[in-house]
Amino acid sequence: MKVLRWALLTLAPVVMFGQANPWYQTDFPPQEFQARWAKIFDRMGGSSVAVLQGVAQTNGFIMPRQANDFYYLCGIETPHSYLLLDGRQRKVTLFLPARNVRMESAEGKVLSADDAELVKQLTGVDEVASTEAMRGDFLRTPAARVSVAAIYTPFSPAEGAAQSRGELVGANSAILNDYWDGRLSRESRFVELLRARNPRARVEDLTPILDELRSVKSPREIALIRRASQIAGLGIMEAMRSTKPGLYEYHLDAAARYVFLVNGARLEGYRSIVAAGVPNIWNMHYYRDMSPLRDGDMVLMDFAPASTARGSASFWASCWSIATRS
Repeated sequence: MKVLRWALLTLAPVVMFGQANPWYQTDFPPQEFQARWAKIFDRMGGSSVAVLQGVAQTNGFIMPRQANDFYYLCGIETPHSYLLLDGRQRKVTLFLPARNVRMESAEGKVLSADDAELVKQLTGVDEVASTEAMRGDFLRTPAARVSVAAIYTPFSPAEGAAQSRGELVGANSAILNDYWDGRLSRESRFVELLRARNPRARVEDLTPILDELRSVKSPREIALIRRASQIAGLGIMEAMRSTKPGLYEYHLDAAARYVFLVNGARLEGYRSIVAAGVPNIWNMHYYRDMSPLRDGDMVLMDFAPASTARGSASFWASCWSIATRS
């Protein structure tokens, strides 16, 4: 019986996001990124460029994860990377930091400007340069005979692990309105710097263009989301089978999370919601998961793994009753 249960938990391919090299994704080939770039070039015109800022280095021992839009356009996870889509030449340049020996000694291989030829092969970009080359007027190149009329960059906050735009906007506003804080968001500061350092060019919001493109999923993205949804279902069914009075909500979290991990999911799409009984079940984003399970209680569980299509697998919510087991 235990063997059958294990087989059901791992019925689909064991690894969700198979990787030959753990330092770069293998879900999207260069041709898919190139098709996405072409659509952006078509929308922004021949006298415009797009500049995207990658995620900053993590400030703790948390899983490094690239922001959604940046990942969508190149798949690179290296912190403090920048992507330039130059509509004047329809040329794509990826700016990477120099090799960080200290980081690599702690975390393993991290793609850097020293890996230029390899990065071009992996991503399909035309050029790889050091972020040091972005000092000064990096948008002025001898080959570009047309001056830059507009610089496109996302104005919306960059979504990372277990984050969504609405929550990020609210959190950024709270920081900005705090009398003893008042910081701009990283995206707003980037827009401010682009305007200050390029006074002759308009700075436009790239977010609507990216939102439109990302709303239509490619076959590879659909396959990843479908696989993540399958794993989410297996995880919640395992939590249901594990339910009995005397356990705690976090035990069901652990049961589902185990299924996610054993099937190759790296991260959760969002923190788990495991609410047993009143009043916990009334809280839409209940997260404490510390209450005991009592006979007769209703359990609400909402939990799913992330997919490399960048988002949660789906909205996975289930309810069931706790019954005493002999």
